[in-house]
Amino acid sequence: MVILTERSQPEQHLVDALRASFDASVMNFGSYNILCTVDRLGAPAKIGAARAWGGSLLLVGYRREPVEIVLCPVDLDDALCRVQSLQQGEEPGRAAAAIPTLVNLTNLAGMASQDNFVEVTLSTGRRMKLDLHEEVSFDQFPEIALHQGRDVEDFYEFIDYFMDVVERMNAA
Repeated sequence: MVILTERSQPEQHLVDALRASFDASVMNFGSYNILCTVDRLGAPAKIGAARAWGGSLLLVGYRREPVEIVLCPVDLDDALCRVQSLQQGEEPGRAAAAIPTLVNLTNLAGMASQDNFVEVTLSTGRRMKLDLHEEVSFDQFPEIALHQGRDVEDFYEFIDYFMDVVERMNAA
């Protein structure tokens, strides 16, 4: 959600609210690019919280140095209340923190992508199936679309980079 800088004010409020959720949960939050997705293997999101999600809503943070992914669950109700506060010109207060999952060179067991899905398997056996979309909207604010096409494209490039690093490490 960092790559595209020309956003409407309502879309920027949504980005700011989601970013605040990520920042409240992750150390060194500023060094990650993030995008919004859903884990199709996770527990379903609250009914009505997101249009046709059917999984747990996540913010995916990723960075190349050190190479890692952070999967941060989102309290969507909290984030959308923050959007509403921002739209009304109010100070939204502190975002709710969540417990993120770190994916790095020490715990990644496998990663594969097909179509708009990226499946991640950790050494613990935990699996996540990330459903990536270039545009995301929520039932509460159907008029606001989160445009993250360039972020999704960058994430796929990052996955290639991540797997190249894993291959080089395993070859050594």
